[in-house]
Amino acid sequence: MQTEFVYLGHDNSIDLILKSNGTAVDLSDVTDMTLTFGAKLIKSDNGDADPIRWIKAGYATGEVRLFLGDQMIRAGNYNAPLIVYDPTNPNGIFWGSIPITVAADPEA
Repeated sequence: MQTEFVYLGHDNSIDLILKSNGTAVDLSDVTDMTLTFGAKLIKSDNGDADPIRWIKAGYATGEVRLFLGDQMIRAGNYNAPLIVYDPTNPNGIFWGSIPITVAADPEA
């Protein structure tokens, strides 16, 4: 997986498609997702202003968008584990680690 970038203080998103065996996954039963950067846990229940969003108007099947620029993550390189929760999997499914470089605000 290629390294994604987060620019602190900016609204750039990371757009992903979650797939199983090469096919995009229906996320309609997903209740929560988490992403971890060191000790920093980011949790979402898919609210319109949440940092992790899925099943929104205009999203493709399996699409997840990460809006992390305002999440107070320390600049650095991370392999952020993504965990997906639904009623059948209350302990979550580890979807993999996303290589993410968090960069300080380029305008600061």
